[in-house]
Amino acid sequence: MKKLLFLLCIGLAFASCKKRDKAVWDTDWQVPLVHDSLTMSNLVADSLLTVVSGNYVLDINSSLFEFRLSDFVELPDTSVRNTFNMALNITAAPGTSFVNNVEEHVIDVGEVQLKKVRVKQGGVVLKVFNPIATKTFFTIQLPGVTKNGVVLSQEFIAPAGSQSNPGVASGFVDLSGYELDLTGEFGTSYNRIQSKMLVKSDPAGPTVTVLTTDAIIFEFEMNDVQLDYARGYFGNELVSDTVYAQIDAMNNITTGLLDVDAMTFDLTIENGLKVNGKFKINSLKNINAAGSSVSLTHPNIGTWNTINAATGSNGNITPSNTTLSFTPGNSNFEQYIENHGSKNELSFQLQMNPWGNVSGGWDEIYDEYPLRVKLDGLFPLNVGLSDLIFQDTFALSLVNDPNKTNVKSGQIWVNAMNAFPFQGNLELHLLDANYQQVAVVSGTSVIESSIFGSMINGIMQKKSVVYFPVSETVCDDIGQVKYCMIKLKLNTYDANGVNTQVPIPANAFFKFKLGANLTLENHL
Repeated sequence: MKKLLFLLCIGLAFASCKKRDKAVWDTDWQVPLVHDSLTMSNLVADSLLTVVSGNYVLDINSSLFEFRLSDFVELPDTSVRNTFNMALNITAAPGTSFVNNVEEHVIDVGEVQLKKVRVKQGGVVLKVFNPIATKTFFTIQLPGVTKNGVVLSQEFIAPAGSQSNPGVASGFVDLSGYELDLTGEFGTSYNRIQSKMLVKSDPAGPTVTVLTTDAIIFEFEMNDVQLDYARGYFGNELVSDTVYAQIDAMNNITTGLLDVDAMTFDLTIENGLKVNGKFKINSLKNINAAGSSVSLTHPNIGTWNTINAATGSNGNITPSNTTLSFTPGNSNFEQYIENHGSKNELSFQLQMNPWGNVSGGWDEIYDEYPLRVKLDGLFPLNVGLSDLIFQDTFALSLVNDPNKTNVKSGQIWVNAMNAFPFQGNLELHLLDANYQQVAVVSGTSVIESSIFGSMINGIMQKKSVVYFPVSETVCDDIGQVKYCMIKLKLNTYDANGVNTQVPIPANAFFKFKLGANLTLENHL
């Protein structure tokens, strides 16, 4: 918003610039434009700011990335067909029952060996096909699929049919909250779901003949099933990945030095999985706008770190923590930050169960307890800025109109009250369509640091008035301008004018009013 308002005032001052005609007279105007303010909450989320001894500190407690149950196992969409044929041709009296024994069906989840899962979301579609020439009652059971100890059982009534044109009935069962025992009929296997079919001809119907070629069928199809719990063995696949964090604002820093205070932070691997593992940071580096990169150094970067399994049962889980502490003594974190890199790149490797199936298939994962990599630290906002330049470019199309009253010359002014301990020097670079410089409009003075001000309402403040002259020469070339590049050079000084690190006081602010003094060229 502030950028738009700033460009608005520039556009107003320049929009009608042209060379003077002979039949003109000049008038002077003073135009107030906008006023606004900037605080730390405009730059950093309030949730990250805390105050220690009257100065701002960044209190960071964030999750960099995490691995959940779905990253290790997902139930694929599964379609199962269960067919029952009579061993002999029979004549079935009304109410005759047929029972198909328990069948097992394998769920393909790769090398993962699932013994038990609980469904968070999703369901199963059940469908029966009746080739018998009378209405038929079906009871479909999925042994091992239970909710509150009750086995999933669904009843259907299928109309009479034939082998070529069977009667069909279907229904949907919401599996949310159901537990699936996947150990098979005898409890010794894995990845197996069971089914059972009971069929009874219509007690009030006719006597019918059932042939060995009559296939009594039921199907069940699971789609989009999501889990919130799984037990078994999840394999020991080695995962290698690189994640990126882009901080676009850092691209606006082109030159100059950023000096930060001594910083310490913890990188913690919080493992909520009841699975052992190991983790390695291959590299962590950032790259700034000039292409310079800094790689973070630390004794544990490039080495494997053991991750202990979480403890607890029945959903009462206590995660384990593996913490890497970064200090000025064991890392170059200050230099990493001072590179003001916009592109941050983390390369890592993760392996669960690196020693194989040591738990005998009793690994457990609860979806609400992921494996997280977290960053924790208190970062004092003590910063030193030495000719640090923030730079940004905006489209700015200005039009000449010789038939209207035009701006002959003028100046933009900024009336500022600064409670930040930064001094700023501002330049406006006007560029053509090829980003070549047309003109530079510089401030006549700097926006002074609060260090050189006085105490007002408990905080140091300094008032500054800065003018940006717009000459007639600039007006002559204004039609070429297609972009405006703003350069802000920042420095931090102490009371003696020496560049140094300074803390940012609580409640620091920057208030400003923007306006223009214009000399108009009026046409008859």
